[in-house]
Amino acid sequence: MNFKNITIEYHYLELPAPYTYTKTLKISFSEAGLKTDYALKYTDREDFSEEELQDEGFTGNDDESWKGNIDTNWLQTLVHLKELKPGEKATSSNESIVHVDGRLIETYGNENKWDYFIQEITQAIYETAEWEGPLNIRYCRKKSEADKAPIQQLEISFSKRTATLNKTHTVSWEHVQQLLKLYYLQEFAEGEHSKKIPVAPGIYTDPGDGFWYDTEEASSSLDKIQKENLTEAFKGIFE
Repeated sequence: MNFKNITIEYHYLELPAPYTYTKTLKISFSEAGLKTDYALKYTDREDFSEEELQDEGFTGNDDESWKGNIDTNWLQTLVHLKELKPGEKATSSNESIVHVDGRLIETYGNENKWDYFIQEITQAIYETAEWEGPLNIRYCRKKSEADKAPIQQLEISFSKRTATLNKTHTVSWEHVQQLLKLYYLQEFAEGEHSKKIPVAPGIYTDPGDGFWYDTEEASSSLDKIQKENLTEAFKGIFE
């Protein structure tokens, strides 16, 4: 390892208040793992009443904080990110201010990579803190109405950066990332799901809420290339 500590101040700016927030991560190396100090603070809420926040699905007390150790398998990703060369244009409206051993590093042009990293490491913290369990995605591809296609399950542990298919087969983290970068761009709309797998042929998935969604409908908001890549990601893992 070529650094002692890293501080990340991440500003989420894609949506206006009351959704905007700042996440702060302070990470240093220790024998027990990567010592991590995590905090989330929602910003620019001064003009919102408690009732207005509740109408948007918040409680008014939505900030988070946690201190502990995350697995050292996150170290390689941190090293990779801090060594990225600046890009020519911004790739996201969000902002990451990163200091390595007190030295500011340039993140311009790599905003999307830092976005995805923040999503992943936040889930790792949630698992380690036992606020949430590993992510489970179910998948079923029916070729005909009579097809009794098997239900497959992918369990993803962000804290360990591991994934297992049907509790027996290991799936590479690279394949998991290829899937997740597109999977949650789908729209899993209320009213477009069912408790049971539909009779009609199709590719169905349960994103973890216990309901089945037709990926043809859920992915309708994706462009042609994204749909093709999502289909390939499904095949690469489940078929």
